[in-house]
Amino acid sequence: MSEDNRPRGGIPDAPVHPLSAFVTIILDWLWTILEVPLTLSVAGIVAILPISLAIAVINWLAVTLVQRFVSHDSWGASISKGLVLGIAAGVPYPLTGSALGAPLLIWSGAHTVQQLLLKSPQE
Repeated sequence: MSEDNRPRGGIPDAPVHPLSAFVTIILDWLWTILEVPLTLSVAGIVAILPISLAIAVINWLAVTLVQRFVSHDSWGASISKGLVLGIAAGVPYPLTGSALGAPLLIWSGAHTVQQLLLKSPQE
């Protein structure tokens, strides 16, 4: 199938690299090990804010570096994507980071599968 005969439309490329979405999901769930026991004690509730901020900063840095050096985005785009996913991962409990990261990871996987299925045998 030549380039002109390929079907138009389909699944566009995901806005973030799959590794960025995966890191967001993993960090979101990893820190739950600390967050859940801390909320069971009154003294531990105070520690939720610093832990959430630490998760947000770690994820922001990880996603920014993945987007810049693996996905080859500009620094501005990498930092903004890192900030959005960092904030999502920093929300306490594994809800927001997973709810944002999982669809992005699925989107990226669906785009990759589509590209593999549409690839011509000569390539």
